Amino acid sequence: MKNNLGNYTHQVENPDKFTRFDLTEGNCWFEEKISEWFREIKITDTIHYPDEKIISVKKLLSRWLHVKQDNIAIGNGSDELIEMIPNIFINKRSTVLTVAPSFFRFIESSERAGAEIVTVKLDKDSRFEWGNLTIKNFLKKAKDKKIKLIWLTSPNNPTGTEVPKQILLEIIKLGKIVVIDKVLNGFTKELREISQLIWDNPNLIVLSSFSKTFGLPGLRFGFAISSHDKIDLLEKRRLPFNVAGPSLFVVKKLLQSLLAGEIKMEGALTFFQERIFLEKEIQKLKNIKLASNSKTNFVLLQPVGRLNLFKKLVEKNILVTDLNQTIGIKNKNFVRVTLRDRQNNQILLKILKEIDNHFH
Repeated sequence: MKNNLGNYTHQVENPDKFTRFDLTEGNCWFEEKISEWFREIKITDTIHYPDEKIISVKKLLSRWLHVKQDNIAIGNGSDELIEMIPNIFINKRSTVLTVAPSFFRFIESSERAGAEIVTVKLDKDSRFEWGNLTIKNFLKKAKDKKIKLIWLTSPNNPTGTEVPKQILLEIIKLGKIVVIDKVLNGFTKELREISQLIWDNPNLIVLSSFSKTFGLPGLRFGFAISSHDKIDLLEKRRLPFNVAGPSLFVVKKLLQSLLAGEIKMEGALTFFQERIFLEKEIQKLKNIKLASNSKTNFVLLQPVGRLNLFKKLVEKNILVTDLNQTIGIKNKNFVRVTLRDRQNNQILLKILKEIDNHFH
């Protein structure tokens, strides 16, 4: 672990020697097209700065999202935008609010900007859903004058649970800067729906990327949708040429294919079937439990008792995400498991059954 915030990006020295279920990489259902597009990349995409490519990609993105170009900022993945936001919109010693557990990068970037962090705990006994007590506590904290920035992600990472729409609207209406991360649900319909809220709520910033929905994390392409003044501040502070030319070439091809109807979003939904399959099989285990009702491409597991499930799986050459340092669920032996194809998911299930049968 890099720190005590729960940074789980580098858990072992040789991750590629394992069967990997540790990073929330989505499923790319059009790999042949991606390969074809990469073969089309010209040397000019590498030896020149990508000024015009960023502009043309933003035009296509605005058409796909049904928002104006002035309402979009492009980042090197959503990570770059998460790093920028607290540095732009809050001062040192400002206070930010989020839930726990949630994506470690929210707290990490806010602390680097000098902010104090307030968290409202999601109840593990309620499977990390937004129950009445969580809602009451969060709204009370959010109304505090000290709170300047609110981070939310829906579906949440690592629980996979969603913020109820009505509660999200109540939080936004408080007028604080609210960042809602939709990276784990970047489907067109959902993105367009929440993006429409920016017209009446200039305090809202919506984040997404092509990492999860399209299974293309290696492109490092993310974006923010917000009011013109918020986007203007982000654009002024972002590094020039922050996304590489070859990545922008592929993103442009992807957006053109989506707009032309050549790539259908339904292909992204195959993970639903795998999650249902995996959940049904895990429910048969006696000592390893599903810990939340995930709405996305991973499941949250917790063993009964004090077994360190992460270490047991590593011994069997299975790499999942260890959440023992994650704020809100520290030292509870939770692990996050990203869905893969049926063959790999069956390998995982076989090992989980072995651990369950020899549980002590």
